Amino acid sequence: MIKSLKYDKKYLEFLLVLGEILVAIIIIVTVIISSFQTLIMIGHMIKIEYPNKSDILELIDMSILLLLALDLLRTVIVGIAEKQIPIKNIIEAAMIVIVREMIVNTLMNSSPLYLIYLSIAFLTISIAFVIISKFLKD
Repeated sequence: MIKSLKYDKKYLEFLLVLGEILVAIIIIVTVIISSFQTLIMIGHMIKIEYPNKSDILELIDMSILLLLALDLLRTVIVGIAEKQIPIKNIIEAAMIVIVREMIVNTLMNSSPLYLIYLSIAFLTISIAFVIISKFLKD
């Protein structure tokens, strides 16, 4: 019975590491594709005399998503190396997502109420980050 539990635990750990490696590979492929798409977008913007607002907004959005994917890749790699998911990095990624939404929606002239909601969400996640930083020692 005890040997069976050890094998089950090792099997589950192996599956977890395998899943994390697959997620890392998917993120790497996404980053490569997004990088090429961003470079193509920049090439098209250079050819145009004056890039319009939507092209610039799309470039900013793609660049921030690319940075977010790289940050998630770093989180997965650190999680595989340390055999635990770093909570602070996940909260940082959530903060990046909210800031991205704020930038995109500000440039698109969305409603001020939606920006207030995003600000409240960012403040809440920032408080969680401070609390976790205070109680979890690296």
